[in-house]
Amino acid sequence: MIACVTLSVNSLLALHNVGPEGYKILWALAALLVPLIVYYLWRRVSWRRLFSASKNPESDNGELSLSLFGEPEFRPIVLYVRMKNHSDRIIDIEAPVIVFKRWRSSRKFRIRKVNESEIYPLLLDSGQTHELTVQLEPFYRKEPILRTATRVRVEVAEVNGNIRLESQIVRLKWI
Repeated sequence: MIACVTLSVNSLLALHNVGPEGYKILWALAALLVPLIVYYLWRRVSWRRLFSASKNPESDNGELSLSLFGEPEFRPIVLYVRMKNHSDRIIDIEAPVIVFKRWRSSRKFRIRKVNESEIYPLLLDSGQTHELTVQLEPFYRKEPILRTATRVRVEVAEVNGNIRLESQIVRLKWI
């Protein structure tokens, strides 16, 4: 950063012969710009995500928490989705949506049945937890292009639309 400012100052000086007062103006301008650029970059970086101690953080809005884990950690073949109701009321949850992503494209699948029985919409009582195990192989058999997906996440919404959560991303592969 400082090298770029120094190079630009030198190039400006090469174009015009600037006296000693010009140097002071350019250095004062650089001294004003560098803290602004550092402050802007400081605000843009998500420090919480960089230094989080938890391996698989939860998405939480105070009433409902959603977590997604892959087994094994690298190239998972099974996903575990956990939803927990933290509120004092009963929450009616729609069928979760699994989102496979690769670069800018994504493919969404709504989970309608679990073990050949329709359980969604699901009523979660206060303090109750619902765990869902998702095998990825049936998705890969249905849509072979999903094998190229690099990331997966789960979206959950309440039936009346008050709550909408997206889980953290689980990396399927790096490239």
